[in-house]
Amino acid sequence: MESKRSKFNNMLIQRRMVKEANMRPVTNSSRPKRANRVKCRVTKGKFHVYVRGFQKRELFHDDDERIMFLIIVNEVVVETKSTLYAYILMDNHFHFLLYSNDLPALMGQILYRYSRWYKRRWPIVMKVFDTPYGSCPITRPSTFYDTFLYLLSNAKRARMCEHHQDYFWSSANQYFAAGRHLLDSYIKVDTTYVQENFKTERALDKLVNEYTPRPGDGKPPIRKFSSDAQVANHFHFLVNGRSVNTLEKRELDYIIKSLRFNCHATYPQIMCHIPRSLNYIRNICKFT
Repeated sequence: MESKRSKFNNMLIQRRMVKEANMRPVTNSSRPKRANRVKCRVTKGKFHVYVRGFQKRELFHDDDERIMFLIIVNEVVVETKSTLYAYILMDNHFHFLLYSNDLPALMGQILYRYSRWYKRRWPIVMKVFDTPYGSCPITRPSTFYDTFLYLLSNAKRARMCEHHQDYFWSSANQYFAAGRHLLDSYIKVDTTYVQENFKTERALDKLVNEYTPRPGDGKPPIRKFSSDAQVANHFHFLVNGRSVNTLEKRELDYIIKSLRFNCHATYPQIMCHIPRSLNYIRNICKFT
């Protein structure tokens, strides 16, 4: 372990020696907006940030590259006065949970500096990261809690280890190490949140190892579609040979909702069987 620490300490010294030559000044990320730009990225607050390698290629081939990346991240976090709560380095992507006053400036510096170092090591590489980076602003404590557990459990859910604490390249083992962990020499993590909310290392490990993300990792479910024949069969089953014009409003509304939610019919498919306007059908399905 000591020889490994000495090797990475030499890398840290080398990084400090060439830092001025490799960096560009941290500037305000604001720039003239395009006329057709509709959405703007949130730049201040707490974020879950994730970046993949270009065309899903590996970002980290060995420990030297992982250590250098962490050194660069720590540099930029300190310079931009940001706060890093959690991180994990996978083979072809990474995740951060952090607070920043200027997220584009923070991520721009990290991606720029590591890309420049990486391309000197592998001159054949033309592009390192798949840009733009992804970010999700976090405004609720429950979302922060869920994201924290999701991030640390990545390696276990990817079957890269049996227990999340066995995976070395994450912040999981730094929260209760009191600065004694090997990675504490290269990257600093804010431990306040963990120590206040999880109390002990055993409690943290238990929650992370038992964590199961929501279906689709929080993504909305993919909508199903039914054929015209399926919608027609369901409609005829509901009306049972009666005429639509003779049905009461309450029963007609029930049929519309059943076609929409039980049979997964589209609005045009419903209009083929129900003589009502599109706005009427939408309003019935909206207020359920």
